Formats: sequence, structure tokens, C-alpha cells
Amino acid sequence: MFILGDMLLFSTTALVLSITCLCILLHVRARDNYTMEFLTVLVPLCLQMCLSFFMTYMHRVLPSEQLSGKPYEIFCLWTTLSSILMTTVLVYVMSRYLIGLLPIEEIQKRLGKRISMVIVALFLILSLFFIIGRSGGNWVAAMNYTFGYHFFSGSMLMVAHGITSLVFRKRALGREQEVLLLGMSATFLPLIITFPIDLIFFREHPFKLAYMSFSIYVVFLYLFISRRYFQDFEIPCPQQTIPHTLLQEKGVSAREEQIISLLVLGKSNREIAEELFISANTVKTHIKNIYGKLGVSNRVQLFSLLRGSVPPAS
Repeated sequence: MFILGDMLLFSTTALVLSITCLCILLHVRARDNYTMEFLTVLVPLCLQMCLSFFMTYMHRVLPSEQLSGKPYEIFCLWTTLSSILMTTVLVYVMSRYLIGLLPIEEIQKRLGKRISMVIVALFLILSLFFIIGRSGGNWVAAMNYTFGYHFFSGSMLMVAHGITSLVFRKRALGREQEVLLLGMSATFLPLIITFPIDLIFFREHPFKLAYMSFSIYVVFLYLFISRRYFQDFEIPCPQQTIPHTLLQEKGVSAREEQIISLLVLGKSNREIAEELFISANTVKTHIKNIYGKLGVSNRVQLFSLLRGSVPPAS
């Protein structure tokens, strides 16, 4: 069972790390709310899983004399506090992300965020109390309790997120919102079943099946990102979807709007030049001016801006 746990810990950590890096690169390119919201969830999860992975194999690689003494106890104390903090942050950002996603009134969202803040603060206080209290000042034991039980306990709060997502899915205001809520409910509701399995088979191992649930959700986010940023941007946009009013407000000329309509069709600079009977350098100049007027720096940001300015089809 320990070999299986090691394999699952390695694979889930590698998966979360790679998708987090991909999302960071996409955010650098797109600079939109979707990637930013995903990163608020992915980064603390990735850090927590990487820390668990590091601590697991550190104890198997380093000699025993380096895993004792005052410096090691101080290291265990800071590792314990860091792990508790990252798990708490993950629970908090997941709660805020879900509340922001729900199809409810703004006043209800503010109330929900305040309630989630109180619950998470209580979770942090109880975590510190039980872990430090149970360890009795033994920071090595505190670290073992933290990696053995804390993330596992915090992940059980995600069951409430899964139930809430399932309840509000039918009231979603669009296809994307419905898909994201469905993904969250399908991911975290199975934690009810994995809870006893973790207690029986992975009680003494840093890996917990809760990691699998988070990894599944990360894969779901990747598929959502892939569809939005890779597949959708390769599909030609109809001419009527160009937000003419926005472009006019930004001072985009008729020629520049014409070039935008060709860009969203996937045309290269050379193809645009040939179609409009102008030089490729002239096309580059127009595109540079378009980027400056719309406050973007690449085509991904341009397409994201245009898509966000067009009301969804009914």
C-alpha cells in the first residue's frame, strides 16, 4: 500500500504542478479573470502538494543524524505552520471562488464571503489548537500530525462545496457557469466515499485520496482552459460578433476594425496583407495601433477582450 501511495503522490503532484505552470503561462499571455481565478486555487494547492512530496522523500533520502537536533525541530515547526496555512488558504480561496461562481445576488455573495471567512478562521484556530496541543511542543510530532491529518480534514469541507454546486447548477446563467459548477460537484461529492477509504488504507501515508479529488478538479480546469483558449480561438468568429460599439469608443478606425475581423478568422499578417492589397509592414503597424487602443499586447488578449464584450447567444 505504501508503494501505491508513493506512486499516486508522485503522479498527482506532477499533474497539479504541470497544469499550474500551464495556467501561469496562459495568464501571462491572456491577463483575464478566468486564469487569475484558476490560479488562486491552483497555486496554494500546488504548493501544498509539493511540500507533502518534498517532506515524504526528504525523510527517505537524508541520513538520520540530519533529521534530529534543534535545527531540525525548528524546520519542522515552520513546515507545520506553512502546511496549515496553505491548506487554510486553499479552503478559503475555494470558498470565495465558489461563491463568486454561484448565480446569486451580490448582497448574498458578500454575506457568503463573510460566513466563509468566519468558518475558515475557526478552522485555522482549531487546527493550531489540536495539532500543537496534541504534539505537546514536539514539533516533529506536530509535523507528522499535520501531513497525516490536516489536509485530509480540510478537504472534507469541500463536500459542502460539492453539494452547493449541485444545488445551484440548474440555476446557472450560462453554459460556462453550469459546466464549472458541475465539475465542482462531480469532483468533491465523492469525498464522502473516499473518507473511510483514506482512514483504512492511507492512514499512515502522506498521500490521501483527497489529493485525487483535487487532481481531478485540476484536470477539469485544464480541459476547460484548453477548450476556451485553444479550441475556441481556432474557430472562426462570425463577422457580426465583433463589438462595433466598443471599438468605436476606443477610437478604432474602419480599416483597423476590418483587420480585427480578419484576425479573429485566424488570418496571418501575410494573408491579411494579400486580402487588403497592402504590405505586411502596414498590417503590423495597424495591429500595433489596435493593441495600443484596446490595451492588449497579443492576439490571445485581443480575442479574450472581444469575446468578453459580446453578449452570449440566447
